[in-house]
Amino acid sequence: MKGWGRMALFTESISEAFSEYLKAKTPKEWERDEVTKYRKRIYDVLNDEYGLLGFSQSGSFSNGTGITQKSDVDYFARIPFERRTVQPASFLSAMKGVLRRGLWEAGDVWVSRPTVSIDFRGLVTQYEVTPAFYCRTGSNGHEVFLIPGPGNTWREAAPKAHLEYVKNSNVNHSGRVKGLARLLKAWKYENSVPVSSFYLEMRAAEYGNSVDSILYPFALPSIIRAMVAKDLRLMNDPMGLVNRISPCGSELDRLTSLRAMREVLPKLESAYEKWMVDDWDASQEYKEVFGPSFPTVVKF
Repeated sequence: MKGWGRMALFTESISEAFSEYLKAKTPKEWERDEVTKYRKRIYDVLNDEYGLLGFSQSGSFSNGTGITQKSDVDYFARIPFERRTVQPASFLSAMKGVLRRGLWEAGDVWVSRPTVSIDFRGLVTQYEVTPAFYCRTGSNGHEVFLIPGPGNTWREAAPKAHLEYVKNSNVNHSGRVKGLARLLKAWKYENSVPVSSFYLEMRAAEYGNSVDSILYPFALPSIIRAMVAKDLRLMNDPMGLVNRISPCGSELDRLTSLRAMREVLPKLESAYEKWMVDDWDASQEYKEVFGPSFPTVVKF
């Protein structure tokens, strides 16, 4: 298949193993082609109904932290404020109807708070559209929007500001913050952990802003340990623009994700200790974390 990259099954070091694993998990050219194909269709349908004020890609695909064939494609649809309903559920239901009627090629359209999800039965798992209404302009000119939130209420979001936060942290570490975020997401998908990808990305950027350098074997248990120590609670917005950032969509998901983190932490700590002595032993431990596709370091 065009754009499909074959991952090396064996490498000579843990550093090379992480590099190969991250390369294999990066969305491929054919996925980007599909995203381009459907973007205009979604935009046209919504624009005809609402007269969109803006339509931008957000989330993992746009941030450069997506996981091939796992990450959803997220769109942020800015809609005139006068179209906002009192309760988000009402608006999401109406938007679902608009998309279902307009996207004849879609296999399914459904509400998955805080978004409307679309399945085109393609290579990309699904597309998610979040309705957004301008709220105010915060510090440094960053716009804050209202989007659907927990409990059928509207919550604040500042996607461009948070994208900038991740980008700046990533630049300071020559791309390793996004690599770290992608590793956390790869673990999440491999083990079906219901934690927010956005939350993991922000935690990776936060970690990057607190250290001088990033070594994946040390950084991974450090981040997981910090989240476990805080019981995977809400994260204060480092940009100071919105309410705290939620790790999960429900309390049950938080408890499930916290349990998964407690289970993986000893494995990551063991992998780090083994890495200090023998790369082959470490690679076997990382297979327990990331799955059998993680490369094996050859023994010499």
